[in-house]
Amino acid sequence: MRVLALCAGALFVAGCGLLSGTEATATPTRAMAAVVPTFTSTPEGAMAAQTSGGGAAAQQAAPAAQQQQAAAATDTPAPTDTPVPTVARFTVKTDLTAANVNVRTGPSTLFTIIGTVARGAQFDISGRNQDYSWYQFSLNGQTGWIFSNLVDVENAHLITLAQNIPIPPTATPVPPTPVPTPVPAPVHVDHCAGIGGDGCKFWLRNVDPADNGGHELKLQIGFVHGGEGDQVQIHGGYFVELQKDGVQVHGFDHNTRGGRNIVEGPQGRKYHYSRAVPASQLPGGNVAGTYTIWVKDGNGERDSQNQTFTLHGNQGFVWLIFDQNRR
Repeated sequence: MRVLALCAGALFVAGCGLLSGTEATATPTRAMAAVVPTFTSTPEGAMAAQTSGGGAAAQQAAPAAQQQQAAAATDTPAPTDTPVPTVARFTVKTDLTAANVNVRTGPSTLFTIIGTVARGAQFDISGRNQDYSWYQFSLNGQTGWIFSNLVDVENAHLITLAQNIPIPPTATPVPPTPVPTPVPAPVHVDHCAGIGGDGCKFWLRNVDPADNGGHELKLQIGFVHGGEGDQVQIHGGYFVELQKDGVQVHGFDHNTRGGRNIVEGPQGRKYHYSRAVPASQLPGGNVAGTYTIWVKDGNGERDSQNQTFTLHGNQGFVWLIFDQNRR
């Protein structure tokens, strides 16, 4: 090796002599071929090392940079795909008052209840009704429906209209609760107001018709003064007016007044007013019909309301009592 080094040094010195201008014998040579440079890709880190100083240090820097880039690439996680939801589901609300909610055979409270689900329970939704107010799902192998206000829904955009939605059954009409008719407070009506005279002083108490052959109408009337029992008292000056079937009966007027004597008639019946009219002078020419009678005092003013009685067949004899006490 030492001999090779000496030879190399000698050649170097000889070359230096040539370069320094020492002439030499010309030796013919071939023309030099043009050299085309070729390029070899150099890592960025290695190029930087060569530019800054080259040598062994640059050659060592390139592998280090490559190792750092490889390490950085290794630390970056590979991208992953986000799962796409494929089903909608509901969860029964947990803040409900009831512990369980009803599940029905169709989307209405008119349908039959097929079971219940507890608060917090989750089920996949298989369909909905038209207005999203009920959701369809499977409960123990049966198709059930639950009211939408009772649940929270995930992935609502996946819910589709259910097929063959049941039609609600006809509801049985519930009769309205009867409203009690208010009972009006009793109103006191003065039936004697506006009749004139002294108002109501007498009321017809007894009417006892009897058969007299029908040839005449004969009235026997007693007047009872209030507070004196049922006994007929003398009341001079009173008389009656009479209509039959709405037509005035002549002969019952102020010209015939109650007498001052009390008379005892058939069966001990007392009276002090008596008047008879032949059947031929009565409206219709007979005694049968409906009669209206009222009392007047000596001045011709009313002392009673209209009172009525009816006679049939040959009834023509009538005993009546007018009382000042209303019974």
